[in-house]
Amino acid sequence: MNNNGYELDWDSTIDQDESQGFVLLPEGDYNFTVDRFERSCVGSDSEKYAGMKMAIVYLNIQAPGSEDVQLKENFILHSNFAWKIGSLLVAVGLKKKGEEISGNYWQRLPGSKGRCKIVQNPSKNNPDKKFNNIQTFYAPDDNKDSGSNKWAI
Repeated sequence: MNNNGYELDWDSTIDQDESQGFVLLPEGDYNFTVDRFERSCVGSDSEKYAGMKMAIVYLNIQAPGSEDVQLKENFILHSNFAWKIGSLLVAVGLKKKGEEISGNYWQRLPGSKGRCKIVQNPSKNNPDKKFNNIQTFYAPDDNKDSGSNKWAI
């Protein structure tokens, strides 16, 4: 699934007034495939991390009975969030628990597969609106029913 869309001009015709194709997934465990990642920076609305490097990872979630649903997850490249990057890398088998990884792991992400837990989080501006959010990346050997996963994000 690659739903990148296209850039509009300042005078482009606008024929949409609602989000197209948003699917709110039921909370639960899902398989995913990494579609791609983009290099970005944290926006100025973050006092502590503004301007820092950030990877935006696009995950295609395999939802039973429907097309894949694409979610994006931000990974700030800061030591405070190394655990989050590590949990993704463990989930897709690029890193083993307790071992270090270095090198070009970002380029190896696209096409990799893993499993995650998705929850519904309310919008900050409108608590009645909910969004899909990845709560946990599972290591391949985790028992997903145990509730003791230490890789929660």
